[in-house]
Amino acid sequence: MLLGSIFYIRFSRYTDTLIYHVNGLEYESFESNIPHKEYYLEVDTNTVLHGVLFKPKNKPIGTIIHHAGKGMHLMSSQPYYKLLTDRGFQVFGYERRDFGKSTGIADNSLVLKEDALFMFDTILNDTAVQGTAIIIWGQSLGGAFAMMNAAERNDKITGVIVEGTFNSFPDIGKEYARAINMENFKWMMPILMNNDFPAEKEIQKINKPILVIHSNTDEQVPFKLGKKLYKASDTLQSTFWEIQGKHIVGLFDYEEEYIQKFVDFIE
Repeated sequence: MLLGSIFYIRFSRYTDTLIYHVNGLEYESFESNIPHKEYYLEVDTNTVLHGVLFKPKNKPIGTIIHHAGKGMHLMSSQPYYKLLTDRGFQVFGYERRDFGKSTGIADNSLVLKEDALFMFDTILNDTAVQGTAIIIWGQSLGGAFAMMNAAERNDKITGVIVEGTFNSFPDIGKEYARAINMENFKWMMPILMNNDFPAEKEIQKINKPILVIHSNTDEQVPFKLGKKLYKASDTLQSTFWEIQGKHIVGLFDYEEEYIQKFVDFIE
C-alpha cells in the first residue's frame, strides 16, 4: 500500500498542484500607473497567459524578465517594477496558469516550463525589447524558473539575478514537509517530488554573470538553500550577496545597491 501511494503521488504529479496552485489572490481588472503594454497569449485551447511589459518614461537602458514568486501577480508586483522603471529599465512579468488573469490549470511543472520559455521567446521578439540587454530576474519560486530560463536561453541574456530561492524542489520539500503532515517522513520528499527545475544543475550551464541574493533571516526559504545553490555554480562569474530582512524584500531594503547590481550587468 505504501509503495502504491508513493507511485501515485510521484507519477500523478500531485505535488505539482500543491506547489503551483494559488488560492484567494485574484483581482478584477488590471490597472497600472506605469506605462505598459499588455499581452494575452493563447498557448493551448484552454489557456491564455497574461503578461505585461512595464516601461520607463524614456528609452530603456535594459530589459528585465521577471519570474515572480508564488502569489505574486501583476498587481502586487508593481511596487518592485516602479523602482526599476524609475531607473530606466523596462520589466516584463507574466502570471502562471490559473493565477491572476491567466487561465488554464497549473498542475504540471513540465508544462509550466514550456510556458515560461514561450513567454520569454515571445517578448524577445517585441520591437520594444529587441536590441536591449536582457537580464533574467527570479524571486523565491520564480528563482527556479529563472535558472531554467537562463540555462535554456544562455545565448540570449546578459545575466541572471535570483533572490530568496532554493537549489532543488526535493530540498525545499524537506523544509515544508510538516505543512503536509510529513515531518517524520521528510526523507521521502526526493522520492515523492519531481525535480523538473534542478536549479543547482541549471546554474552550471550558465556562462553569463550570476548573482544569488539571500537574506540570512529569511523565514520562508532557508538561507542554507540559497547558499547551496550558489556553491553549485562552477563559474567564476557567480557572486553571492548576503543580506538581512524578510523574504524577497531586498529591493526595498537595499534599493540603491540592489538596482546598481542590475546596472552593473549591462555596463
